[in-house]
Amino acid sequence: MPGWKYAFSLTRTAVQAATPPGTVRLIEHSTTRENGKYVDRVAKYPMPTLDPADPLNWAPWRKVACIVSVSLYAFVSNFVSASMAPALVVWNIEFPQDPRELAQLMQLVAYNILLLGLGNVWLVPLANIFGRRPIILLSTLILFISTVSGAITSNFYGFLVIRMFQGFASAASETVVPAIVGEMFFVHERGGWMAFYTAALAAGSVVGGISGGYIATRLGWFQLFSVSAALTGFVFICSVLAIPETIYDRGAHCLPIQRNLPRPSRYMPKTPAPYLSLVTLPSMRMTLPSRFRWDGEMPSDLTWYQPSSSGDLTTFTPTRRTSKQARSSHATGVTTFTVPPAVPHMAYPPYTFADSLRVGMYRGRIRYQFMKPWYTLRLPAVWVVMLQYGGLVGAVAVISTIGPLILTLPPYDWGQNTGLLFIGALIGIVLGGLCTGLLADYRLKKLARNQDHGYAEPEARLPIMLPALAVGTGGLLVFGFCAQYPGQYQWVGLEFAYGMVAFALAQVPSIWFSYLIDAYNQLASDCFVMICIFRGVVPFIWLLFVTQWVQADGYLVPFGGFTLILGVFSLLIVPLLWAGKRMRIATARYVVGNQ
Repeated sequence: MPGWKYAFSLTRTAVQAATPPGTVRLIEHSTTRENGKYVDRVAKYPMPTLDPADPLNWAPWRKVACIVSVSLYAFVSNFVSASMAPALVVWNIEFPQDPRELAQLMQLVAYNILLLGLGNVWLVPLANIFGRRPIILLSTLILFISTVSGAITSNFYGFLVIRMFQGFASAASETVVPAIVGEMFFVHERGGWMAFYTAALAAGSVVGGISGGYIATRLGWFQLFSVSAALTGFVFICSVLAIPETIYDRGAHCLPIQRNLPRPSRYMPKTPAPYLSLVTLPSMRMTLPSRFRWDGEMPSDLTWYQPSSSGDLTTFTPTRRTSKQARSSHATGVTTFTVPPAVPHMAYPPYTFADSLRVGMYRGRIRYQFMKPWYTLRLPAVWVVMLQYGGLVGAVAVISTIGPLILTLPPYDWGQNTGLLFIGALIGIVLGGLCTGLLADYRLKKLARNQDHGYAEPEARLPIMLPALAVGTGGLLVFGFCAQYPGQYQWVGLEFAYGMVAFALAQVPSIWFSYLIDAYNQLASDCFVMICIFRGVVPFIWLLFVTQWVQADGYLVPFGGFTLILGVFSLLIVPLLWAGKRMRIATARYVVGNQ
């Protein structure tokens, strides 16, 4: 049975030929005839059904409307969270009757970030039980109501509670939304759209940081909540109208099976799904759901299933192969499945706008859904993403909070213009998003095209992150030096350092989220829960003690420590680059058994 010992005992050739979860045949070599010659063709995976309600079959305009709406939700959530940091300096001016120390005011940022991570302990299991759409609607509604409440509150602890509700309501933007992106797009499309989403996610923090100080100083503290309320209200309306349910049970189409079917309509993909190799991954046969297994006696010269007109996978009848077919299967190590003819396209009703507004899904297994995210800690990639994403968000949170305070002091004295620090971050996010959008899917398809099997591996995207991790880690050290030794033009170094960290934040989560969706499919949203818990805890801890640390040791020592921590986290990508596929082979039984 595959396990860690088995996976790491395989030869390099055997690993390349293995098809654990996440490995798909993306390129079909010389299968399409164009201009008198055969050319390669990109396969569509996952395989869409014939149902127009299948998110993979949605019209392009519907997909674009959905991705723009969920990205807007991510943008506004981070805008609301980040706009508070540069506004903290006006608290004692706005509320002279309730003066607060900076360490206390930092709680308005720290607890918001903490709940932004911990809220997913509830929201993601509920999204897996009741569907993505109702959780998005509930989250955006809570975000709107809590933001409106901030415009009529004048008590510090009241603001603290409101900020916690805002963080909870924003949590789904970093877990449920990536799952929606993965459920709407094919493997070869996810990288670009995930880059669009993560760029919006990171840009929200930057725009909030730039505008928060101006709004609070020029219009007043309460107008900060009024502007945010208008944005969150618009997001709620967009969510109601443009974010349909994306969970779709494809049944047998979820399995990596070989389809030997005609193409009856434009919804039926031309490309067969990847082969399921029982030689390179022998446990896969044992972990298939029971409704897809043949429980009768299976002679060695029989195929698994015979296509049946009944459409019931449980009533398949095995057929005897010829000796030539049996020898061919034994030689290739590939067992081929076929499925019954698909339901005719006309049997499915059209997917209307009214259908997209429906809610009411219930998938049950409540206790299991709440426990399942914790089981994903057995997957090595989850730990790596947790640490790297948490470290980068912690770095951005510390810079976005400490940076404006530095620029209010001599020799800068920027006053209400401290939000201009975020210009550097905005440039870094744009560059990071462009690099990811242009390279992520391109590299995946290029490497698959260069292989004989045409396999696409999730690990193909990972090397793109190496420059970003190095740049982001170095940005922390540059910021510490420039903050420690202020000068007339040292603000340029502060801007550049913030841009370096923002460049990494725009690129690293995008690639990691695509990797998790490719490698673990329906388990990805559960992985996001653990990642975002750590993403909330790390910035929370850093923000709680960074002010005291800076006051005690200056800027260079704390930021040097943060650089060391993030550097160690960044190096954890090396084992996945070296043996990521072996790790997927070792954990294949768990992944398949929990889809």
